[in-house]
Amino acid sequence: MAWEFEGLFDQVIDRGADDLLSEYWRSIPSAIRVGKMGYRTKTTKAGPRLEAEIYPVFGKEARGRLRAEKKNITPERMQKLNTERSDRHFVMLVDGNFTSKDIHLTLTYKGETPDHKRARMDVRNFLDRVKRRREKLGLPELMYAGAIEGGADGTRERIHVHIVMNGGIDRETLEQLWAKGYANADRLRPDENGLEAVARYIVKQSRNGKEKYKKRWFASRNLKQPKVRTSDTKVSNGKVRKVAGDMLNEARPILERAYPGYAFVKCSVHGSDLTDGVYIRCVMRKREKVKT
Repeated sequence: MAWEFEGLFDQVIDRGADDLLSEYWRSIPSAIRVGKMGYRTKTTKAGPRLEAEIYPVFGKEARGRLRAEKKNITPERMQKLNTERSDRHFVMLVDGNFTSKDIHLTLTYKGETPDHKRARMDVRNFLDRVKRRREKLGLPELMYAGAIEGGADGTRERIHVHIVMNGGIDRETLEQLWAKGYANADRLRPDENGLEAVARYIVKQSRNGKEKYKKRWFASRNLKQPKVRTSDTKVSNGKVRKVAGDMLNEARPILERAYPGYAFVKCSVHGSDLTDGVYIRCVMRKREKVKT
C-alpha cells in the first residue's frame, strides 16, 4: 500500500471548475492547507508508464489519531480501495509489457456456457496449447494477462474471456487452439494513455453484482513487474501547494521538471475533511526519442 491512510483522502478536488464544488473546497481549511508536514513521493515505473503518488508524512501523534479515524471507514470502502489498487497494478502490467505488436484476444463459447470453474480450466488448457505452439514455431515465450467476464457463481451468465498476449500466432490458429467457440484477435492500439483503456475495460468487464470488487484477472509470471521507488525530496511542500491550488496550470510544468524525459498525461488531487494535506496521483509517459 502506498500509504496506510489513503482511504481518508476520498474527496476529489476540482480546482479547474468554476462551480459550487470549487467554492465548497475553498471553504474547507483542509483543502487549502497543505500542512507543514513533509511529502513523500512514491514513483512506480512500468515500461513507458510512470505513476506518481504524493502524500503527507504525519508525525506520531497525527498517525495515532488518523488510525482511529481509519477504523470508521466502511468495509465496502476498503474493498473498493483494494480493488482500485489491484486494477492499477493490472494496468501497469499490461502497459509495461505489451505494445502495438501484440494482440487483444476475446474468447467466446459456442453452445451451452459452462460455469466459472470450468471456464478457468478451459483457459488454462488453451494457454498451455498456445505455449506449446509457440515453442514449436520458435517464438518467444508466451506472455499474457487477462480476465474472465461473466459466469458469476450461481448463475448461467454467458462467459467471455479477454486476454492480452504477445503476437506471433495468427487468428485462425488461435481459434483452432481454443476449440470452444470463437477467438477474435485484434492488434493492440495504444493511445496517449498507452494501453490503459483496454486494461481497464478487461478488469471492469470481469466484475458484476456482488462480485464487483472481486479480483478476477490473471497474468503470466514472466511479465516484468513495476519498479517502485520512494523519495522524501522529490516534490516539496511549496510545489504540492501549487498543484493543489491550481492543478490545471501548475501540475504539468512541476511534474515534468520532477521527471525529466516524461510527458504529463493526467493528475488528480484528493482532499480530506478529517485532516490537513492532500493526496496527489498522476500518470506520465516516457517521451519517445526523436531520431536524427
